[in-house]
Amino acid sequence: MPDLKPLIVGGLAIAVLAAAGTAVAATTVGNGAVPAPSQSDLAQLRPATGTPPPTARPTPQGEAERREADASRTAERRTADALRDTGLEVPTGWDIVDVRLERHDDRAVTVIRHQPDGHRLGGPHASLVLDDSGTILGFTRLAGGAGAELPDEEAAREAALGFLQRVAPDYAAGLSVEWVDQHDEAITLRDGIAHTVSGIKVKLHHDDGRYAWVIVGPDAQILTYERDITWDSNQGRRGTQMWLHDSWIAAHEGTGAQPGPPYALA
Repeated sequence: MPDLKPLIVGGLAIAVLAAAGTAVAATTVGNGAVPAPSQSDLAQLRPATGTPPPTARPTPQGEAERREADASRTAERRTADALRDTGLEVPTGWDIVDVRLERHDDRAVTVIRHQPDGHRLGGPHASLVLDDSGTILGFTRLAGGAGAELPDEEAAREAALGFLQRVAPDYAAGLSVEWVDQHDEAITLRDGIAHTVSGIKVKLHHDDGRYAWVIVGPDAQILTYERDITWDSNQGRRGTQMWLHDSWIAAHEGTGAQPGPPYALA
């Protein structure tokens, strides 16, 4: 309870609540001596005029976590906007584990990576490459699961062309099919077991001289899509960076060997 300070005013004793600065009671006083209030006692009667302490600034670690959370929310929104009505899907329960700003030849791109069990090169992942306008330049979804029957060449061609018409009709108008063949990708599951993801690859050439392809899996599901890919004829390998391919990313980051042709130089 705050201290009560006695104060003599005209024969009255006023009990002053020092902490609050208000008179709470008054009684007559006999002949008993009551000490006069000191300057410090009187000062306590004045209401506080100081400003409240400033709000604590976030720590560098807290600021970094906030920026990371903001980047993740932005990436989630961009992913949802880009994939809407395309038929491309990120498996339920897979989280964003990496967002990086990179280059696709001379274009700035954002690479958004989802995985089911934290960031791990070589594991199951769904990766998306977007330019600044939101155009999908690359997408892949490599997941474990039981093998299923792949479409034949004609069904794969039909699925690929239908997908391109849906996703980028103007771009698709300049494409022609070069060849159709099976394509396999290897991933390592959480328990260390190697798994092969297979699809039918439809490779296409664009009027502008660059390439595109769509890999079609069981039930006409699109596993991989890339566009605006250049070819380095002097090197006999791809020229465009390979942000969907973990062995190339490992070489680019210095944690793995340079893959041979037709992989791009890392």
